Amino acid sequence: MFENIAVPSFEESRESKISRLIKEYHDKIYIYCFNILRNSHDAEDAVQEVFIKAFKSNNLLTIDNYSSWLYKIAYNHCINQFRRKSMVSFISFNSFTEKEKNQLLKEDINQDVGTDIELDYIFSMLKPKERALLTLRIVEDKDFNEIGSILGISNATTRKRFERVKNKIQNIIRGRLQDEGKN
Repeated sequence: MFENIAVPSFEESRESKISRLIKEYHDKIYIYCFNILRNSHDAEDAVQEVFIKAFKSNNLLTIDNYSSWLYKIAYNHCINQFRRKSMVSFISFNSFTEKEKNQLLKEDINQDVGTDIELDYIFSMLKPKERALLTLRIVEDKDFNEIGSILGISNATTRKRFERVKNKIQNIIRGRLQDEGKN
């Protein structure tokens, strides 16, 4: 009676699952990786690696929270990539001289370019782990519990680190404002 019904194989269900995850999370994981790595090519490579690792995982069909799981894979991959390359800076903004940076900021203060340059400067002053935390909280709008799960730290530690990053950013901005006042 049921002879003609095709029973999906384990591999088909894995392929179906990863296809759905790619459609749902590709752009989000790309933005997250980009905000850590600050390079579009590296971010795209990272996204591919994240989904390859997810596909190869034995846990693919048993994960409860795919979002946290994928972000955790992305976080670990990006941090490992950062360590491997041992780069001092990820941002092309650093190729400008201080005089050029100030000139660009003064000329484009009300334009997106000036804002992007200022954000790039702030992000360049943060460590990759701080950029990851900031991106998860502000860009991805994750709660502290999920961020803690992704980063492998407690909720309290997540909140404390976030407060430290906020204070660090405030100090960076204050320093920039003081520098501009001197020029």
